[in-house]
Amino acid sequence: MDIMKVVAEDREAKRTRIMYKANLAWNVLKDSLDTMEKRGMLASEDTPAGVVVHVTKDGLELLNKYCEVESVFAEHTQAAEGLTYPTSRMTILH
Repeated sequence: MDIMKVVAEDREAKRTRIMYKANLAWNVLKDSLDTMEKRGMLASEDTPAGVVVHVTKDGLELLNKYCEVESVFAEHTQAAEGLTYPTSRMTILH
């Protein structure tokens, strides 16, 4: 999802920018972009400045759903700050 977040954040992005912002190796990024394009989540376009990647409508919907779920868990992470294995030493949050 980091790849989609990077692309959505800027509306479009070159593959090298995505690689650096998502902190991924080139081969991992290339495979991930290919998979996401095949599934209709991203689209790439050849431009005079190079290949530019865009999030599709379906990809944006998926990203929004993912962020909703992620936000539910993010609310509880402050209680686990600094713990190596939060689930083993943390009390249950109510």
